[in-house]
Amino acid sequence: MNDLNALVDERIALETRLQNEKGELSPASSGSYEAEYTALQRKLAALFKQTGGERERITVMLELMRILENRLVYLHDFVVDATPDHRLLAQLVTRFIDEIAGSTVLTKLEATYYRGVAALYAGDVATARNAFSDACASEESDEANDIKYKSYVILGYLSHEERDYVKAKELHDRSLRYTQNNNVTAQALALGALNAYAIGDHDEALHKFQEALQLFDAAQPFFNSYFHRNALLFCAGIHFDRRDYETAEKFYRSVLENVEQNSYDAFDALTHLGRIQYAQQRWDDAVVAFEKAVETHRFNENEYLVDTWFWLARTHLKRERADDARPYLEKIAATDVKYDKKSQAVELLQKIA
Repeated sequence: MNDLNALVDERIALETRLQNEKGELSPASSGSYEAEYTALQRKLAALFKQTGGERERITVMLELMRILENRLVYLHDFVVDATPDHRLLAQLVTRFIDEIAGSTVLTKLEATYYRGVAALYAGDVATARNAFSDACASEESDEANDIKYKSYVILGYLSHEERDYVKAKELHDRSLRYTQNNNVTAQALALGALNAYAIGDHDEALHKFQEALQLFDAAQPFFNSYFHRNALLFCAGIHFDRRDYETAEKFYRSVLENVEQNSYDAFDALTHLGRIQYAQQRWDDAVVAFEKAVETHRFNENEYLVDTWFWLARTHLKRERADDARPYLEKIAATDVKYDKKSQAVELLQKIA
């Protein structure tokens, strides 16, 4: 029993630490959490095989269920891959819920919700959707409103994946009734905003993203850096598309302050800053932004990188620095990446040859 209590304490500490993360999880941090959860899962599974007491076996299974949910909600932002290991654990959880049906171990609402979580891990989307829909429709008390909030959010995600953005927006808007603090409310607003953007209602999307940004607080529990970052990026993008460059620049600079400097989001923010400065004829500033974007790019050569080379070359030509533009135009001419402005780059290269 002492071993089990220690594992329960370990799971609670891990969950609390994850809930209180202040900023963006780096790939290394995410991997570390994954490894800790996997190790804890294995210890609990081994203990389940060793113990014969019903009470201890129930406690172990409840902990395994909470780990599944912790990873789904706090580590994977409600999206999960149905790997063979996940499917096996989902089967064990579902069998356990069937075995304790009618007992007081779980309320009917809790059992329904965890069936949905297990079905997601098993890759059974239809069963998951039915379970979460039943949880949302339940009249059973959910004092913290936690289950209904998550159920609406997950249903919204499933609709979003199927590109039914109107339905997804409706579900995420409903989840707002069950949020329990500012960071969770901000996340719900950001989800609704993403779907509003997807259906072309950029005014509503901008309003909701900005409202979410006012509520996000990195110093408080349940801060979700993924949705915070997306809110900044979409606000920046909407203002950029509307040619409100001054406001867009402020948002892109906020993005840079809140993301890993070698991430794609940092690259995206820098390239947009360069384009803003180009439009404002701030040639030297634009060169700095574009060059920094190229330096931070850590992905395979792609059309976004090639496009940044093109912007850099054009900016150097605006500065009457043909020698600085030439290497980038030569790269574009030589690349195997499909790029729609390649012919223009070749023409510019011929002109300055």
